[in-house]
Amino acid sequence: MLLIMAIAAQIAASKPKSNEPASASVTHKKGAWQVDYMLREKSHSWVFPVSAPKQADHRAWRSEAWRVVTPGVRIERHGAYDVLVADDGGLVPRKVRITFTPTNATLEREYDPAISFSNGATALYSDQFDLVPIDDPRTVDSKEAGLSIQDLGGRPLPVRFHDNAGPVFVQGKRQSDPTLTGAATYVVFGSGEVQTLGDVAMLADPALPAWLKTDVSQFAPRVASTYASRLGARSDSRLPLLIMGWRGATPGKVINDGGVRPGEIVLNFEGEGLLDRNERAARRTRWFVAHEMAHFWLGSEGVAYSTPSDAWITEGGAEMMAFTLLAASDHEYVIGELQRAVDDCVKLGTKSIAQAADRHESRAFYACGTVFALAAAGVARRHEGTTFFDFIKPLLTRHQSDRRLGGTEWLDYFDGFNDDRQAGDVMRVMIERGSSQPLKDVETILKSGNVPLTVAGNTIILSSAAI
Repeated sequence: MLLIMAIAAQIAASKPKSNEPASASVTHKKGAWQVDYMLREKSHSWVFPVSAPKQADHRAWRSEAWRVVTPGVRIERHGAYDVLVADDGGLVPRKVRITFTPTNATLEREYDPAISFSNGATALYSDQFDLVPIDDPRTVDSKEAGLSIQDLGGRPLPVRFHDNAGPVFVQGKRQSDPTLTGAATYVVFGSGEVQTLGDVAMLADPALPAWLKTDVSQFAPRVASTYASRLGARSDSRLPLLIMGWRGATPGKVINDGGVRPGEIVLNFEGEGLLDRNERAARRTRWFVAHEMAHFWLGSEGVAYSTPSDAWITEGGAEMMAFTLLAASDHEYVIGELQRAVDDCVKLGTKSIAQAADRHESRAFYACGTVFALAAAGVARRHEGTTFFDFIKPLLTRHQSDRRLGGTEWLDYFDGFNDDRQAGDVMRVMIERGSSQPLKDVETILKSGNVPLTVAGNTIILSSAAI
């Protein structure tokens, strides 16, 4: 009897516990990459929350770069998400191996899966390996794009990162086989030198044109100190890290893009037009640094949006913070960019702003969000404020505990500055279903903030005194 009980206990102990999370192990060896999953829950499908398509062609990137080695398992597309399923429709095996090629591509409102450096180093975005069990993959088809792992009902996986060549660089230091859980950061495989530059740190591709390194190294610390003086210290006491990638001197191109994660800004550069300094590229680079760094207070760090459909708050707010900072030194550029935002909001405002990502029209978040923020700066000036910082700072302070700011809270706060709710109600309609008269509605919104403008035919023309 005792023997039977002992055997039974041993069998029970060897079974995976249902409350144990799934886990993953990423390995790099002699140029080959693989990820091994241990999926401890029974499920007919596992969803990858990081599934945004490539910005260039709106195609799913895993279909080209990831190959499932485990027999009888594949990755297929359901709505806005990549999903791991069994070929026969049954349960996905507990152990799944996938080989992959790091994807160095810009995604739609998501962070690049990888950044490749000219010296052979590679930075992998840690959260691309997260999975969520959803038993019926068909229920994924109608889910909103850009949902977090928590929104999808899951929790971040512990992911181990191993490089046969030696320690990896992550979270400010070299580490051997670190395990990260929901870190939302980049893990650098290979060599790379991090420089400390005042209030920021920088990891730059050795082949990056020298003028870009110089401009960013001089400008970024000023941005960080200015935002801190207007909005208070960042929630993360560590130095922000700028990762600067170089995709090469591609003929006929001048490209800079990237994104921001807690404590990190990624800037990717590409094109022969960047080999020598030119003012157009320099202006865009300064805007990009100022915009992305604004997200340390409003966005990925500090206070974020409540749902992806509220991205107009964070993107429009970051635009307005950047333009406010840049206006003192490059007013002409800022007025031109504000005018472009107004034009684009009139063009894109006929459809729901909240659903812009589903239509691959994320520009609406930036353009109309900027229009709303420009009006907000104006109403703040009527109440002893001077810039958009005076509008947004009290909202950030109010939401420091929950770190979430939704459209309802933003709009109600905006209404509090006005004698009536007309402009706020116009914004609500544009957000929820789009406008039938976008030119008139954008004019109404801007005039609520006393933004100087004229209307000529079907065009709203901002005055040079708009900011």
